[in-house]
Amino acid sequence: MLQIPSNLSNRKIKDFDGFSAKINGEVITEIPAILIGQIGKNDSYRSEISGKDLMQYCMNMVLNGQTYLGGRVVMLECKEVPFLIELYESFGFVKIEKDYKKDELLQFIRILKEDELFEKESI
Repeated sequence: MLQIPSNLSNRKIKDFDGFSAKINGEVITEIPAILIGQIGKNDSYRSEISGKDLMQYCMNMVLNGQTYLGGRVVMLECKEVPFLIELYESFGFVKIEKDYKKDELLQFIRILKEDELFEKESI
């Protein structure tokens, strides 16, 4: 579950949820999300596969699994390492703006687009 920061606007919460910022009059505080767990590679194989290739594989798996899992928010966390942040942003992930504690992992989300959610043949 993605814990929504309390300082997030209702409009942004609605963007996450896709329908509304509230349920039964209460502001939504968490949203189901597909979590991409730890991604890494062995330095011995550094030249065999790139971070971009790993992320493309992960996103393909997420999109294939989304048919069964549902949901439209994909989440990942990482340390504040510039090349990782750039990699994730290149795949459409956006950092959640909140007050992070020292050494806390940064949270990134990507909201799947409608054309990614449905197979075109099934529409």
